Amino acid sequence: MKLKQALITAFLLTLVGVTIWEFYWRTQTDYYIAYLEDDRNQWAEERAKVETATSEDVILIGMSRTGYNLNTHVWEATQGIDPIKLTINGKLPGPVLKDVINNTDFNGTIVLGVVPIGVFGSKKGFRYRVAQEWVDHYYNRTNAQKLGHILSKPLQRNLVLLSSSENNGYNDLDLKSLIKTITLDDGRVPSNDFKLVRIGYNDEDRNLIMYDRLVDNIKYQKEITDQWDKALPGLPAYSEKTEKNVTESIKELISLTKKLKDRGGKIIFIRHKAEDGWLKHAEKNMPKAKAWNKFVEQIDAPTYHFQDYDFMSKHYLPDWSHMSAKDAKTYTKDMVNQLIKDGHLTKH
Repeated sequence: MKLKQALITAFLLTLVGVTIWEFYWRTQTDYYIAYLEDDRNQWAEERAKVETATSEDVILIGMSRTGYNLNTHVWEATQGIDPIKLTINGKLPGPVLKDVINNTDFNGTIVLGVVPIGVFGSKKGFRYRVAQEWVDHYYNRTNAQKLGHILSKPLQRNLVLLSSSENNGYNDLDLKSLIKTITLDDGRVPSNDFKLVRIGYNDEDRNLIMYDRLVDNIKYQKEITDQWDKALPGLPAYSEKTEKNVTESIKELISLTKKLKDRGGKIIFIRHKAEDGWLKHAEKNMPKAKAWNKFVEQIDAPTYHFQDYDFMSKHYLPDWSHMSAKDAKTYTKDMVNQLIKDGHLTKH
């Protein structure tokens, strides 16, 4: 009898504690909302749309800048086509691009967001490997995984404390993320000085949306840019090894582009803006003249660089790397209209 009472008491205390925890963080709306977080399961559902896509469809591929800067709702309102969004936040786009071109018959339009270090850099790192794991998951996911994802959706939509994202933020509230913030002075669990908090969330169409706190608020912006100031100086300078990676990457992109065009498709490359605080380090690592310009000279496809168009460079990026939700809508409309004007897209 005492054991039963103890179990009931423990359950009630746990329920009360979790409820208080959840409701407290719901009040911290500058940092937290409940939403269906993006993970490899959500991405796989979007990837499945490619199997029935037609020559009129558009696929958006890239990293977080393409995720934040190009809004599919505005794209659809402007062109009349709802793009398939296969961006992966924090992961390299190479495995996704190769999957669509090599493993499908897609003959529509691919728009690839280019971050030079992510597109022209090494293919051996963690972020490339995890992107490949997402692609593999699409082909290998089990019925149990599909069911688990379906069942988790109502919980994720309604509980701030749940997280399925694999792109961890320092301020995440799930148990795994909280444990990662623990350090021990004896050196067994070293401190991580890079403490980048989440800058946004995603809607269920996989558009990344920046939190309003970052717009016109220097305090919150510095919370992010100070972390970039710690990490970005560590990028290596351009070297023979970098040049080899650039050359090999361009060769691969030329081959993929030709394969897509041979079956009637097209690809458009877009270099989104970065602020000077970020760009100066990116230029040291992979100068425009030695990577992007070299690529443009060799690729038989449309290319757009933010330094060449006023509409691509006019918006200030609060975290040096991504657009606010409001600016992303304007940018998307301007970009789609430019692509229509240049004959690369057709308005429907």
